[in-house]
Amino acid sequence: MSTQEILDELRPKICPTDWNFGDIIEMFKLFLPVKLPPDLHNQGFKLWLSEFFSIWESIYNQAACENYLVGLFSSVAWNNIGYIDWEPWLPKIFTRILRGFSVPIGKMQMPSLQDNYSVSDLTKWIVSMMGNGNSCLQYLQDLFITIKSFYHPSNTGGFQQDLVKFVSKLAEYFVTRVYLEHTTRPIWYFAPLESYRLTEQNITDFVNCVKEYAFISIFNKDHAEEAANACHYLSILRPELIVPPIIEKHFLSINSMTEPHRFTSIMTCLTHIARQIVQQTPSYSQGQTYVLPLLMSVLPGIDLNDFEKASVTLDFLETMLMLITCVDCSSAVNTRNDLTEIEKEVCLSTIQFEDFIIEFLNRIFQMIDLLSTDISDAVTTDTDFDLNDLVIELKLASIMFHIIQNCSNKIFQIIREKLVNFIANACLSSKARGIICSLIQALVKGNPVETLKYLLPKTCESIDKIIQNSGSSILLTDHKGDVELTWYLFLFAELLNARGDTLLIYKNMIMLVFQQCIHIINKDSYLAISNAARNLLKSLSQIYPIDYRLTMENIEEPFVDFLPIRAWGQYVNANKLQVQFHMPNVDEIDFACEFVDTFIYSELTLLNENNFQMSNAERLRSLTIIKSIANGCYRMVPRIKSKQVDDL
Repeated sequence: MSTQEILDELRPKICPTDWNFGDIIEMFKLFLPVKLPPDLHNQGFKLWLSEFFSIWESIYNQAACENYLVGLFSSVAWNNIGYIDWEPWLPKIFTRILRGFSVPIGKMQMPSLQDNYSVSDLTKWIVSMMGNGNSCLQYLQDLFITIKSFYHPSNTGGFQQDLVKFVSKLAEYFVTRVYLEHTTRPIWYFAPLESYRLTEQNITDFVNCVKEYAFISIFNKDHAEEAANACHYLSILRPELIVPPIIEKHFLSINSMTEPHRFTSIMTCLTHIARQIVQQTPSYSQGQTYVLPLLMSVLPGIDLNDFEKASVTLDFLETMLMLITCVDCSSAVNTRNDLTEIEKEVCLSTIQFEDFIIEFLNRIFQMIDLLSTDISDAVTTDTDFDLNDLVIELKLASIMFHIIQNCSNKIFQIIREKLVNFIANACLSSKARGIICSLIQALVKGNPVETLKYLLPKTCESIDKIIQNSGSSILLTDHKGDVELTWYLFLFAELLNARGDTLLIYKNMIMLVFQQCIHIINKDSYLAISNAARNLLKSLSQIYPIDYRLTMENIEEPFVDFLPIRAWGQYVNANKLQVQFHMPNVDEIDFACEFVDTFIYSELTLLNENNFQMSNAERLRSLTIIKSIANGCYRMVPRIKSKQVDDL
């Protein structure tokens, strides 16, 4: 059906006072073609655009109808950039947009819509109208000046959500348009007129127009995330105009005692623009000079007494350390002659990585000590805190994993030494146990060979010593258990997350621990043993990625062929990824099969022969062990071939 036929069918039914007027407009929105080749525009939007714009001007307070029309105009504008002259309509468009925000302007509040315009449609429409030197950007700037005071966090109201989202969506659609116009692979549905394509000056003018309102919105308690998204998109366009002001605001907020919310808001924003801070681009690389000062400055935010503050701080550290290599590159200043002044400054600043790692670990150890105190155990037993603990554990594990994957061997040795020394002198409570175990898990996955070498023999030796000193018969029947033994069993379970081939040389040691401890009746202890069984079998029998490094290049000294700071924050071509996988070898499969044969059948026999004589606790222990072994080895179980299974 052609455009004219659609108009002939539905146009007679247009009546603003009719109850089904909105349905008719929706039908137009659904069926009118908005993407036609330029030579067919006379059979497309030119047949109806002026008429429909007049209808839009004539109706008020019919939210559904107006929203359908705005959606239609937005779609036709986006798909025909440069082919429609919006200049005569711009004053009326921006007046209606202002009214659509329903902000109280003047002595009398403007009549507002029952439902405001779709912000997504409005911003898409505005971005589509820009270009070729028209006055759209000037009207946008005037609109912002008019509503500037309503962006201030003190002006609360239902309108603020749309105002902040307006900035965010404007930046998002502008980035999308710039990307589509500059992509080397043209998109068939997006072909703006050449003269209307955005210039570099257009991009700069847009960022200057919008950035102030994004900065103000950062401190909006209800919509800080949306404001951070806006800053993220703007920093993609012009990092030199966005990154320095936000970092300056961060350093001003660090010591603010009267406005603690400023710190959390700025940290959220910094997390969103992390790539633009660390990345070298032809137009901006100064952001790298802020990396070490930022990392050092946020460490006081790791505060267990303020979960929100600690959470946003860890989010920022996780994002930053995912994008950079923790390598002291200061020697590159003396070995390379191709460094820019900024690169020299950055290389010299990386000498602080060791100080950062040491201070970061000290903060974590302080947190663990706090959780291990009797007072902390007494007052932090509610479910919310347990959930917060889990969040902290996951974030710390991710941070440590990224550090270890992308650090030099020298820094890894510092981390390993501090953790080993801390563990050697600690017997941790259940609340603190999860955090240190999450760090060990990251250490094991990042560098399994070195970690197992220093930790697994000592852990197995400690378990054996406790068993021998206490007497195995006592531990097997004592429901209270041994706190120290339970701690070492949890540590043992985390160490078995290592890559399968690295565990083979410790086979006898591992089997001995299971033989000594698998029948312990204490719940915490047998849960640790069951986790260890599952982790061991998964490590030995499954296929999983083992390398998450930022770059495959050698990041160790000397930096003659490769300079790590140049890889910070760089994008990776998905087609060129060289993913390294763990593939179980014959020895690993044999070890897994031997483990299953040794322990699962004995538990099944125990259940079959002594089921009625076993206590509930003993039965639960046995079932837990069987379940964990089954979960760990299910990848090795062949498919069941039977007619009954096929018919399921």
